[in-house]
Amino acid sequence: MRTLRRWLVAGSVGLGLGGAIGALLVAADVGRAEAVGTRTFELDTYDKLAAGELKGTSVTSAGDVEAGWVTTRSTLQKGLSVWSALARPNGTVLLGTGPDGRVLEVDAQGRERVVAETGTLAVTAIVEGPGGKIYAATMPEGEIFVVDPSKAVGTNPSAPPADKPKAWTKLPSDHVWALAYDQKRNELFAGTGPDGKVYRVDAAGKSQVFYAADDTQVVSLAIAPSGTLYAGTSSKGLLLAISAAGRAEVVQDFAGHEVKAIGFATPPAPEKTTKGAAQPGGEAAGETLVCLVNEYPSAPEPMKKLSVPTKPTGASASPPYAAHGKGEVWRISGLAADGTQGKPERLLHDDSTTFFSMAMPVAPKPGGAVVYVGTAHDGKVLAIDDVHAVTVVAKAESRTIGAIGLLPGEGKGSWFATGDAAAFHAVTGVGGPDATWTSKALDASLKARWGKLTWRATGPLELQTRSGNTSSPDDSWSDWSAPLAAPGKVTSPAARFVQLRARWKGDGAASVRGIGVAYITDNLRAIVTEVNTAKGPTTPTPPVTPVVSTPDAPVKSSTVKISWKTDNPDGDSLRYRLWFRREESPVWRPITRDDEPIAASDLVWPTEALAEGWYRVRVEASDEMANPYGQALKHALDSAPFVVDNTPPVIEPLAIAQGRLQGTVIDGVGPIARLEVQIDGKGPWRPITSADGILDEATERVDAPLGLTGSHVVALRAFDQAGNQVTREVESK
Repeated sequence: MRTLRRWLVAGSVGLGLGGAIGALLVAADVGRAEAVGTRTFELDTYDKLAAGELKGTSVTSAGDVEAGWVTTRSTLQKGLSVWSALARPNGTVLLGTGPDGRVLEVDAQGRERVVAETGTLAVTAIVEGPGGKIYAATMPEGEIFVVDPSKAVGTNPSAPPADKPKAWTKLPSDHVWALAYDQKRNELFAGTGPDGKVYRVDAAGKSQVFYAADDTQVVSLAIAPSGTLYAGTSSKGLLLAISAAGRAEVVQDFAGHEVKAIGFATPPAPEKTTKGAAQPGGEAAGETLVCLVNEYPSAPEPMKKLSVPTKPTGASASPPYAAHGKGEVWRISGLAADGTQGKPERLLHDDSTTFFSMAMPVAPKPGGAVVYVGTAHDGKVLAIDDVHAVTVVAKAESRTIGAIGLLPGEGKGSWFATGDAAAFHAVTGVGGPDATWTSKALDASLKARWGKLTWRATGPLELQTRSGNTSSPDDSWSDWSAPLAAPGKVTSPAARFVQLRARWKGDGAASVRGIGVAYITDNLRAIVTEVNTAKGPTTPTPPVTPVVSTPDAPVKSSTVKISWKTDNPDGDSLRYRLWFRREESPVWRPITRDDEPIAASDLVWPTEALAEGWYRVRVEASDEMANPYGQALKHALDSAPFVVDNTPPVIEPLAIAQGRLQGTVIDGVGPIARLEVQIDGKGPWRPITSADGILDEATERVDAPLGLTGSHVVALRAFDQAGNQVTREVESK
């Protein structure tokens, strides 16, 4: 799978925005290779490597760590969450924030100032209109403000409603989620909820419904190069192409709930003939858009209008991107001007996260990224190329990438803004002499001795290790070891945790993959903590006479299901051996063969050949398969006594005297569990009890009044507790 190294290292950087979140498949951090006790942390996949800390490095879906974005982070002091952004020609960025509905201007050095304070809960969208006019959409009052970036305003978070600035226009809907400005028609479009409408707003601020979608929220808008307005909805996940007022084409009805963001790919530069004339280019092939689609555990409910225009005391300041779900990135190419004829292609799918932000390359390079997306839960900026290869180009401490901006080349000068906590990250370059990749702390579960550190690399790199006994590195950990320029023995002291760090040496084209470190822990004995026995699968025994089943009758089984639990502190592969003995015998006899122990934690044991009586089972756990000869450890535990009974009861001579059924039922183990009678082979079996009224002995006397007169055939059926049964008939005269 191709990587993104060349175009990252060679690029400068560009600018563009959108909304979506790239996702990663979260897998185990550690692979284990067991050979006589030796294990290995194997960091050789995208998700394992991407779980580490990136500083001027990136991680590709092919499992390579390469040069990536070098960023400087500036914490935002005047906003807690980032909802929207707009890059300005002068190199500054406008950020729409919450919970006080401010618009911040941030320069390349991360310096911020408030240029507008709307008095609302959040600024959800910002676009530029004619003559540099800036429009800012807000919630929950459905208002749009005109912002002058040249002005700075004071901040007063506690301003009463009467001091709230006047909006340029107020729409009939409660929430404005998206804005798009049509430069050709000099019109502003707004996507709203909870009524799912798109409004057209003229230069005077007068609005009218342009399209009413069959959904509750219109959350994304974009103008195609052809001039067609595209809209994404929530909660049905519709992508619409609105070609005229009241007229739309459903481009795609996604399985997800939300089309979070839409962006159009920049068409390739037209080829020229030898005479310099431009040949028909991407226009004939149609337009290409990329969109982010999120799916949640349940469809989002329409957002209710808040009862106050400013942030309520204690209200959440974060946008609704915290909900976990699944995210996808789609590309639809070959679109006609009316939104038809498009060919959808899924570029990325992730079951563990949704997407929030998106940016399209300004001047895409052959083999480079076709889209950048920001994740909602792990603070990653992902680059996706034409063959679906994914690269983590940056990773932030915050969870959510609220906005991304690109300059041509997608390197220096690009930026991204994060929420939770709000910060601005400026891209200052790619790779460099200080570029590092640091793994997360790797847990050996027990104190471990470290073996060889291995990796495969292209270009000069060096790796280091440090170790400690706390899950997060602190002052108790060892210092970073002396660097290794080639695979070699780890010199960090024995400990439970180890951390690895790869350092670049100024070669931006260098990469590393297949990182691993061997280790061994002291062998600890696995303890069998519980042994249980129960009847195994039912072995039906045909009755002597046809019967009607009764729910209270015991079910016969000639097998015993043995199950056990084990505490295995060092995770060794275990093998089990089982024995049995009669309670009165000191001799343990094997159930399993000594040379064929089992690895499962249960066993069905046939007992047909055993004499009836009380038995015990012993289970032994051994870690012999994971440790050298002489170092294996074992532990055994005995079960509680249980009965084996495959012999049915016996009914002593049976008689009917003066309408009473009389006789004796005897079992070798007992107790007798149920007695039933049937008259003349008709009707259901009816329960009776013993002469003393309690069925609790191996021998029970029967003296049951049946109220019979005349000649009848009476059948008595007896069950012991093991489900064995016997039936005997007697005829009354």
